Amino acid sequence: MELGILTLLPPLVILIIAIKSRSTSSSLFIGAIVCCILQYGTGFLTGLIDLMYAVACDEDTAWYVLFVSLFGCLIGIWTRTGATKALADCLQRYATTQKRTLLLTWLIGLVLFIDDFTSIAVRGTMTKLYDKNKIPRTQLSYMTDATASPLNALIPIGTWGIFYISVFNGYEEITQYGSGMGLYAKIIPFLFYSWVAVIIALLFAIGVIKPLGAMKKAVTTANETGRLYSEASDSLNTTDDDDAPLEAGRMKKLLVGLFGPLLIFIITVIMTGDVITGSLVAIAVALVLFLAMRLATWKKLMEACMGGIGDMLSMIVIVFCAYMVRDSLIGVGLPEYVTSVMEPFMSPVILPVLTFLICAFLAFVSGTNWGSGLPVAAIVIPLCAAIGGNMFLVIAAVVSGAAFGAHACFYCDVTVFTSGMTKIDNMEHAVAQLPLCLIGGGVTAVLYLVAGFIF
Repeated sequence: MELGILTLLPPLVILIIAIKSRSTSSSLFIGAIVCCILQYGTGFLTGLIDLMYAVACDEDTAWYVLFVSLFGCLIGIWTRTGATKALADCLQRYATTQKRTLLLTWLIGLVLFIDDFTSIAVRGTMTKLYDKNKIPRTQLSYMTDATASPLNALIPIGTWGIFYISVFNGYEEITQYGSGMGLYAKIIPFLFYSWVAVIIALLFAIGVIKPLGAMKKAVTTANETGRLYSEASDSLNTTDDDDAPLEAGRMKKLLVGLFGPLLIFIITVIMTGDVITGSLVAIAVALVLFLAMRLATWKKLMEACMGGIGDMLSMIVIVFCAYMVRDSLIGVGLPEYVTSVMEPFMSPVILPVLTFLICAFLAFVSGTNWGSGLPVAAIVIPLCAAIGGNMFLVIAAVVSGAAFGAHACFYCDVTVFTSGMTKIDNMEHAVAQLPLCLIGGGVTAVLYLVAGFIF
């Protein structure tokens, strides 16, 4: 069934309801219902139930729930035993000003390049540090998000690089230029959105770029009232940490309990390429360390694990709804419609910028970063080879569009994970960072247009 322009109705409904209600999960669920009505008509209820079953059994859903739950165990252990407070106290020695705190957040992102979710989770431990330096929480969430997926996409051995290497290796039109990490390394200079997003975040950290829109309003509110996040975020910040300074010996043990499992996690992920395995090993190491150093009893550690999983529940619900929207938008034919509209305008010169814009749009409205580029890649890669375009530019534009979506879409799993880890309402985070995302997207589009003429 060809729905044509009607395929744009569900994402439009989602955006309007989300902006009006400030509720991410409800807007997504309603968007999925609209998709089912378009696809199944009067039988939409059966279609909706089938969609929910399909998403629940989907590998992506299982992966996300497992990873978030397992890392929630780690975060629960770290927060409820005082390890994150020890980290904040330690970093406080260096992050003595707002600018230093922002810059430190950026630098930590560079160090934790292996996986965007890991990078986000670690920066989520800096909430108290931002509060002490009177920095609105929107700035922590933005700095964390901007140097997560965009930065990870620049790394061939990162999770983004590994995924897209597997995608591109399946095209004969690409393998003539190379394969594996060697091929991915050749497109890194052309991953314009990643470079632009990371640079904008650095300029923001050092004060060259000032807060805009809702983020600027948050700064004004913080200066006038001392509030660092809106009332919508109050429920995420109900735990009152003990502000008494930690004894030096205990602080060292707690830092070992934090960085030891984290280091093991990163090493395991590098060796196995699997964050689930890394999470399980890290939890085991954390339990052994905290027990061996007498930092907590087994009962307290188990309570911390369960509490950490509970803290992740809202993220899991939002992402479950996002995956419903992703699958239902594919079901009504949104990717095919958007691509078919743009395809007649493609030429070797403008193919890169159109590829970026299509992928960015699909990632933004569908809430899926990796999956949004796949239908576009299936069209533009053979088309690029047929019309003699620059293949490196085109496949880099696919990745850049996905990176933009992961950063800007307010219900993408990466965005939701960021807001959850930094303890800020998801819509508050997404709306606040959107102007900087759009600036980065605009600059990226210009760069791909210029590059299309040059290369």
